[in-house]
Amino acid sequence: MTETNRICPVLKHPDQYTPDTQDLLINKVARDYWLSTLERTVARFVDRAGALNPDNPKATEHANLCLEQFHSLVEKSRIDPRILNPLSVRTLLDFHEENLRVHFIDAWKLQKETETTQALMTFGHRIKEIDSIADFDKKWLEIVKGLLAGNVFDWGSQLFSEILETSPAFGLDHALQRIESRPWFIDDVDLWIRRLAFARFKSAVVFVDNAGVDFVLGILPFVRELLSMGTRVIVTANSYPSLNDVTFDELNLYCCKAAQQCHILKEAIATGQLLTAANGQKGPCLDLKNIPAELCDLMAESDLIVLEGMGRSVHTNLHTEFLVDCLKTAVIKNDFLAKSLGASSQFSVVFKYEPSST
Repeated sequence: MTETNRICPVLKHPDQYTPDTQDLLINKVARDYWLSTLERTVARFVDRAGALNPDNPKATEHANLCLEQFHSLVEKSRIDPRILNPLSVRTLLDFHEENLRVHFIDAWKLQKETETTQALMTFGHRIKEIDSIADFDKKWLEIVKGLLAGNVFDWGSQLFSEILETSPAFGLDHALQRIESRPWFIDDVDLWIRRLAFARFKSAVVFVDNAGVDFVLGILPFVRELLSMGTRVIVTANSYPSLNDVTFDELNLYCCKAAQQCHILKEAIATGQLLTAANGQKGPCLDLKNIPAELCDLMAESDLIVLEGMGRSVHTNLHTEFLVDCLKTAVIKNDFLAKSLGASSQFSVVFKYEPSST
């Protein structure tokens, strides 16, 4: 932890906090699965590196170097799982992203720009669609479904990669049809809507996941509705590039572009009701022991924390308790993970609302 980073101030049990949902050191079945699965994920990038980085003539060569380093770590971890401490999906992914950044400024930048530009073209239609719903409960249910469907668009998922290879026109409406029908695996949406109807949140911190459809058509309508209810919203994204996750620099750009189509966002940016912040993370998961001081101060003033995506709310922090209300949302895009958590299958939904017990 650097001098400017601190532990999250609204953790209920900061002394007991560990971000990882699964400890791969003690769970051999999970360890064997994730070592093989994540190595295949790293290998898939080799095939795409050149197309994703057309200005880098050595992109494929560099991607192969990263694969070799990851393969070496996997082999060492099979012999001695303590070689990486702690050993978890989070630390394995962080190791790979650190290697990528040696050779690539942002390996997925072109993909993120392309998908976000496309998503912004339908943003206006999406918010008009939501605004046409007069009933409070039905409107919020539609916003939540969009939030979840957006999270399907994750290039870290082999399942999503396979879908895009066969259905390049796959969009939000298609994703809405893919997620499981209610009741979801973890389904607190009725409790969430009742809370919103009862009282407004003062300030919310939203940890976001993927660029493109996920952020533009899933997160932004959710944020916009909170803003319209008078909530101050701090949207926070990774400090460093990781997969197709939104970075802090991209976050500001995307919000400004969306605001050109939405007066609520435009006014919120101008008045400071909508703020952006870097979260200090270098990988797709979330370690709340390592948060920038500025974001910690904003979290200390907030009464709602939102963790979006598998990396931030399933691989890490699924069981983390907070001193304030917390919403954890994700679509599980991995069959092994789904079944290990007790869900029926991939595309199972986590919508976990935990009111403050203080």
